[in-house]
This record gives sequence, structure tokens and C-alpha cells, in this order.
Amino acid sequence: MHGAAADGTQTAQLAAQLPLAKCAFDDPATRDAWTRTRRTVRVRLTLWTVFWVGSFIVLSLLDGFGVIGLSDVHFKARWGGDGGTLLGLVGAVPFLVYLCQLYLYVVSLRSLKRIRRVLERRPWRLVSAVRKQHQVTDPSGVPVRLRIGAEGARNEWSHVMSASGVPRKRRWPEAMEHGAWHAGDNWGPGVLALPGGENLMEVRKRHVAGAARA
Repeated sequence: MHGAAADGTQTAQLAAQLPLAKCAFDDPATRDAWTRTRRTVRVRLTLWTVFWVGSFIVLSLLDGFGVIGLSDVHFKARWGGDGGTLLGLVGAVPFLVYLCQLYLYVVSLRSLKRIRRVLERRPWRLVSAVRKQHQVTDPSGVPVRLRIGAEGARNEWSHVMSASGVPRKRRWPEAMEHGAWHAGDNWGPGVLALPGGENLMEVRKRHVAGAARA
């Protein structure tokens, strides 16, 4: 009884915080949260770009002044030809790391564009709970189910879907277990967030046979 009462109190508090705007993006707090998230992604991408360019310049300068002499070390390719220098091999490491980060942040920016399109069309609605499905594996995000039942039918849950954070796709805000905001179609694909539009997550269908149920 105490747990149900506390759950109902928290749901009422979340409902009181729900914006009345026709579209979620019209809410100033939501718009600010989306803008901050995009800025964070752009800043991190810029820092990684500076890191890679800086690493290349530093290695080239150190080698050019004879401090490390990596270009003097040659190795042969498996087919017998010139396999390049140690400078090229060492320089490839930060470049590969940069490519991985570039992919991550470009995907994040695309996700933010899709999130904005949903927020510009749909209002925020209250979800009394979002449950992470620990028994389900989802490499593209966090497997979740939304509790969509109204009072008196609180055990009605959505199908298992994939929720992806930005920029960390598999980061899970545990506070959503106790309620969240949702914008989208029929309590399914769309956008999840904590009050104020914080911790925006893109929710998409999972095309996996035999998805686990809570």
C-alpha cells in the first residue's frame, strides 16, 4: 500500500510538471535541453578533431626534428614490398580512434534531428514508469517497456522497444523507472525524457523475434 501510494504521489508530481504546450518543442525547458545536448555533441566532436589534428602535427614535428625518429624505422609488407614507416603506424592509431568518435557523434547529431522532428509535432505525455528489460540484449540502445495503463489498469505495458541516449546510446537514467515524459505515436516510437526535457532518448521499434516480456 505504501509503495502504491508513493508511486501515485510521484506520478501526480510528474503530471503537475508536464508542459501544456501544443508541441513539446514549444516548451522553453525542453528546447533548452535539446540545444544543450546538441552543443555538447558539437563541442566533443570539435575536441576530438583538435585532438587528432594536434596528434598528427606533434608527431610530425617531433619526428622532423629527430626527437623520436619514427620515420627512420621501416617494416616490410607481407607480400615483400615496403610496408611503410613506424611513424605512419603510430599516426594511424589516433586517426582510427578519431574515426570511431566521428561516427558516434555524427550518429548522435542525426538522432537529435529526428528527436526534434518528433518534438515539433507531438506534445509531452506522462508515462507512469519506464522499465529497463535486463534480460534483453540490445546493441543499439537500452531495451525498455513503457507502462501505459491508466489508474486501475496500471499493469498494461508496451512492447519492448529500443531507447537510445545522446551521445551515449546505452546510458540509462534510472529515474525513468519512476515516471517520464513521452512524445510520439501511441505510447511507442518517439522520444522519452525526464521532467524538463532532460536526458532525451530516441525510442524506436525493435525488430527482434521473441522479445522478452516483463
